[in-house]
Amino acid sequence: KRLAELKEQEIQYKIPEQGIMIETPAAAIISDRLAEMVDFFSIGTNDLTQYTMAVDRGNSKVAYLYSVYNPAVIRSIKRIISAAANENIIAGMCGEAAADPLLTPLLISFGLKEFSVNASSILRTRAQIAKWTKAEADKVADEVMKCATQEEVYEILKRYQR
Repeated sequence: KRLAELKEQEIQYKIPEQGIMIETPAAAIISDRLAEMVDFFSIGTNDLTQYTMAVDRGNSKVAYLYSVYNPAVIRSIKRIISAAANENIIAGMCGEAAADPLLTPLLISFGLKEFSVNASSILRTRAQIAKWTKAEADKVADEVMKCATQEEVYEILKRYQR
């Protein structure tokens, strides 16, 4: 109704971009459909990892199970970024994973466009991104996507660490 009033009065307006935070496995699974409805995604890796692994990262008895290197988490991140790319929307990432230098080649390969990191990690993260070409990152991602365990993923990422 209000937009109609603005049009009627010939008042210029801009509708703000609308996006969503992808933090649950359910949202990751239907990210292709969600991408049709929004202007951008922000991937909340801390919660996405916790909910994907069904583990309370704050509970010391099970916190060791919480790992962004788990293939299920890695595949979810790739799926979300791909869904965004297919709809020509931006996918950004916040959370500890965005600043993890081991994950940088994967995130580059997957096509992540925005890394949201805390101020103390900005320069280090930019330096890590600058160390990789897309072709080099794709080579790492190809190996990682064949992994069945978080230990395998971690070992490959450590091997390629720069």
